[in-house]
Amino acid sequence: MIVKDFKIIETTNPKVLACLKSINIFNMKDIIYPHEETMEDNPVTSSITNTFPIVLGVFFEKIEEELAIKDELYILDGHHRFRYIVDNSLSENFDVVFVDIESVNVDSYNTELLVEKEFFLNEIFEDYEFSTKGSISRIYIEVDGVNYYSNNISDIKKLYSYKKNLMKQKMISPIPNNHKNSNTIVRFSSLSFKDFSKSYVFPYKSTWITPRFDKL
Repeated sequence: MIVKDFKIIETTNPKVLACLKSINIFNMKDIIYPHEETMEDNPVTSSITNTFPIVLGVFFEKIEEELAIKDELYILDGHHRFRYIVDNSLSENFDVVFVDIESVNVDSYNTELLVEKEFFLNEIFEDYEFSTKGSISRIYIEVDGVNYYSNNISDIKKLYSYKKNLMKQKMISPIPNNHKNSNTIVRFSSLSFKDFSKSYVFPYKSTWITPRFDKL
C-alpha cells in the first residue's frame, strides 16, 4: 500500500512515527483488522464517526516522500467507529493515523475491583490457583500492585478470556488508564503487537495503547 500527501504528527514519544491521512476506510476494510471485540450494541452514530481519527497500527516498509505500508493494518483505537463505517457502507473519506505498530506501547486496560479484595483473591485462586507463590511468568494478574501468578494458564488468550469472564461476573469493570480512581486496580499481563492476528480478536477493553491520538 502506497500513501501520499500525509502529515507527520508529533507524539509524546519521539521514537514513534505517526502520520495523519484522510482515506476511504470502507474501501480498505479487507486489509484492516480489529484486535478487540466491540460491544453488541454499537454506541457510535453518524455524528461522531469523524470526531477524531481512527488509529491504525501499521508496518512501514518505506518512509520517504511516499509511505509504503504492508497490507496488514490493525485497529489500535476506533473499533466501534470502524464497525459503524463498514456496517453502514460509508464509502467516504475519514481521518486516520498510521502509526508504527512496532513502536507503540501496548498496555493492559485497567479494571477496578467491584467486590471485596479477599473475595476476589479467593476466586482467582479457586479458578486457576493464582497466588504470589506461583512460578514467575509472563502470565499474571496484578491486584493493588501485587502480582499473582498461575501455573494453570500459559496462554495470553486464555488469560484475557478469563478477564472477560470476570467482567461478566461483575467482579471487575474497565476504567481508562489515565483516570484516577480510589478503588483497587486490577491489571492483567500486557499484550504485545506480536499477539495481534488476522484471525483472532481479544475481548473488549483488553488494551490501552500509547501514545494517544484522541486530542488531535
